Amino acid sequence: MRSGAPRRAVDGGVRADGYPDMIDSHVRFGDDLGVTDVDALLRLLDTHGVRRAVLGPVGRWVAVDNREGNETIAAAVRHHPDRLAGWAAANPWYGVRAVDDLRRALDDGLVGLKLAPAQQGFPLLSPLVDGLLHEVAQRAVPVYVVTGIPVAAEPFQLTELARRWPTVPFVMGRSGRTDFALDLVPALSGAANLVAETAYNGPGHLRRVAEAIGVDRMLFASDLPANDLGLELARVDDAGFDEPARAQVLGAVAARLFAGPGFAVGATAGRRTPA
Repeated sequence: MRSGAPRRAVDGGVRADGYPDMIDSHVRFGDDLGVTDVDALLRLLDTHGVRRAVLGPVGRWVAVDNREGNETIAAAVRHHPDRLAGWAAANPWYGVRAVDDLRRALDDGLVGLKLAPAQQGFPLLSPLVDGLLHEVAQRAVPVYVVTGIPVAAEPFQLTELARRWPTVPFVMGRSGRTDFALDLVPALSGAANLVAETAYNGPGHLRRVAEAIGVDRMLFASDLPANDLGLELARVDDAGFDEPARAQVLGAVAARLFAGPGFAVGATAGRRTPA
């Protein structure tokens, strides 16, 4: 496979009224957890008016069987290219093999790297991850990091990692919950290439994050099926954002984040009106 091959961008689409479609930027996907029913997922997305979802490997697919998980997700994306995209997993302990797995997955159309330090067995600031992040930086793709685990993946650790790799966009997955929820805003404020995930944050928390870093660094995600898509959409609605801000959170930021080498935090994007 050619490592420089173009990857599939997540184009959220634009409605006739000029606002971008909604994108759910992290949905759990793994066979050992019984969450591989794509048809059921698409029906749920349709129920809530969400156009696209980005699948994130979980269970053994994120911990050890990275290549199998990546290939399964890529196949699902190929079957539904207008509805699905996928995060790639690569365990840093595999060294050169991990970098090769990441290259294969990105060449196969996946749109970024997912790291789960607690499940993969490494501390977030370990040099083990440098090879993967070098590849990510070369390919101009984002990194989703599951945070909230003491020692392994704390929000301020991700802040430090983001400072070390300032050209790489990092998504603070799960917002440091539950143990480090109070660290969320100061950690996000510490590096301009950190992007907040909305999942597990109430309306008040979402407003505080927006005030601290701006809605153009806030990414909607439900974390299905561990969480409820309708609840997460309602939390964004209840945050009281105006329509341009709501459009950023629900779709425009994701469309930029996964768009490829042209991504830049804070770039302008389209708008959408209420469904």
